[in-house]
Amino acid sequence: MSVEQLLTRAKSQLTVKHPYFGMLASRLKHEPSENIRAYASNGKRFLYNPEFMERRTNEEIMFILTNSVMHHILSHQQRRLGRVGSLWQLATDYAINNLLHKNALHIPQGANFNEEFKDMYAEEIYELLKEAHFSGTDDAFEEEKDKEEDEKSFANTENIDDELDPETESQWHYAASVAQEVAQKKSAMPSDMHRLAKKVIANDVDWKFELYNAVNRHMRNNYAFMPPNKKHIYRGFALPSLTSDTLSLCVAIDTSGSIDDALLGAFMEEFKSIMQNFPSVKIELLIADAKVHAHHTFQGGEKMDFALKGGGGTDYRPTFDYIETNLPMNTMLLYFTDGDGWFPKYPPNYEVLWALSRPAKIPFGRPLVIFKH
Repeated sequence: MSVEQLLTRAKSQLTVKHPYFGMLASRLKHEPSENIRAYASNGKRFLYNPEFMERRTNEEIMFILTNSVMHHILSHQQRRLGRVGSLWQLATDYAINNLLHKNALHIPQGANFNEEFKDMYAEEIYELLKEAHFSGTDDAFEEEKDKEEDEKSFANTENIDDELDPETESQWHYAASVAQEVAQKKSAMPSDMHRLAKKVIANDVDWKFELYNAVNRHMRNNYAFMPPNKKHIYRGFALPSLTSDTLSLCVAIDTSGSIDDALLGAFMEEFKSIMQNFPSVKIELLIADAKVHAHHTFQGGEKMDFALKGGGGTDYRPTFDYIETNLPMNTMLLYFTDGDGWFPKYPPNYEVLWALSRPAKIPFGRPLVIFKH
């Protein structure tokens, strides 16, 4: 059996035994490489050494695939935030492998696994490793040195130089939402997933990460084995196909007098980023201060050509009234503003995210401070 067939078989069995992990693993695109000692993945490419992979058991390959996709789902590269790269990679690997062990996946000998890190966040494990490393008592690194070369290959610390672009990152978050819905319907959602979720610290919020999660929660997904992915039919494996409905996202940009040109330009750059990251999402854009000056609809990479009218005071009530009248099916509003204005007395029946230029007291919805002044 070829390596490609081994990988496909492992994905198929993962989908049956662990639907959440299997659906995500099915997205990995394989690419053999003699430059990789064992395997490495960055979300766009899964590189593997053919000789190494040929010697692996089916359970070991299932572990390799699951470990790889979980690094992407948990946005570990985006959560690094200036931490020492090797220590952070090691900490995330320990956190993931404890999760996999708890969910009955086989952990190969030589993988980064230590029960002392049970139920700990990657950030917490990192602090312990850093303290041990710089105090000269880093047992984890000493153990790594003593492992046989082939065993060390299960320690997922190899990297691919390619950066994980925002579009690929958003696709992984979307795939995770689909996998979660399917796993929940099958009562097969992995336990303790919340333990690996990002710990949000004030002023260090990765707002794009949080926005992706919010968008994914509102995606209405449909998963089915029929029709299956035709690419693998001839191999005798029926991997899942994905379909989804298009989401309509409402974005409002505050153009009041308190928003200077530099801040307005920053808001526009973030809006452009949203359009690039969610090409299948239809975006209803509202330009408003104390009233709604304009309403534009965009989807995918459409050219943006419109004027930013405003300059008056800030009153959020007309925006919410406009949405209720003209966009009654809206499920989420992302409002770029400084948070200084009149709010509706009652919150709407859809989710509201406030993309704030500074900390502000918000009566409802979720505030995300995206700029620091």
